[in-house]
Amino acid sequence: MPSVAVVWKGNCHDPRTRFRLLGHLHRLAARSDEYLRLSQPERPRILDMMNEQRDGTLPARANIETIDREISGSILVSSFVNPHPESFIARAREAGVTLVEDPEAKDPPLIAITNARLSGLDFKLFDPRGLYPGADRMSFVFLECPEHAFLDGRLVEIATSEDCAASGAMALRDADFYLCAPSVHLRYYLEDWTDCLFSWMKFFFIGDFWWHRWEEMQGYADYRQVFEDLQTDRGSEAAEQATFDAVLATFAQHAEHWIGEVEGWAKAEQG
Repeated sequence: MPSVAVVWKGNCHDPRTRFRLLGHLHRLAARSDEYLRLSQPERPRILDMMNEQRDGTLPARANIETIDREISGSILVSSFVNPHPESFIARAREAGVTLVEDPEAKDPPLIAITNARLSGLDFKLFDPRGLYPGADRMSFVFLECPEHAFLDGRLVEIATSEDCAASGAMALRDADFYLCAPSVHLRYYLEDWTDCLFSWMKFFFIGDFWWHRWEEMQGYADYRQVFEDLQTDRGSEAAEQATFDAVLATFAQHAEHWIGEVEGWAKAEQG
């Protein structure tokens, strides 16, 4: 099976709900950071060569970025932060927001704003193979834009002016910020786990949360039944905590398993 880009989208207006969600996700980010700092296995040379080639062109970033900042200037928002971009653009037109057409693409236009606030979390997801530098981060950053209700509370991934210039896209060349739908690139590792994490987010926090792996919202119907049963049995707060503890434990199990796999590849290479 080939690699997959997992994309997620959602909208949360309530600051208290965002705060509670981010408290859990900080635990995940911290566990990932711990593995990145302390548990990098010896890798076979082919993996090191691939990582060196990709890492060489990327700016240095902290494993965990906690974001809480005002931004201003030329801010372009992808219509794909919504699962239904055409209806999203229709709402932008109704609100009188400036739209920017990309002459090189057939995609819906970009939404242009000049001021916003960003708050949330962006972190590097531990993968002992290091296959996808630059596409191995998870963004749970919320766009706060109260003057435009259709944008306010949207989950986004942030590209800076340097990122925009490097992309080569004509529509982005003068942008100060580009906000798009978050995604992460995976191959075999943690693919099913993302369904569990995102099902948990959708059930307990963001009702319109949407993701796509190989299919839209894979596994949610099954996870929802488990969450509902646990919620009925133990109450919402205890169910929320217990199920996230399970998400975190499953992440650690996958990480430990693949550390062992990579170490085995390195030993086999050495004969």
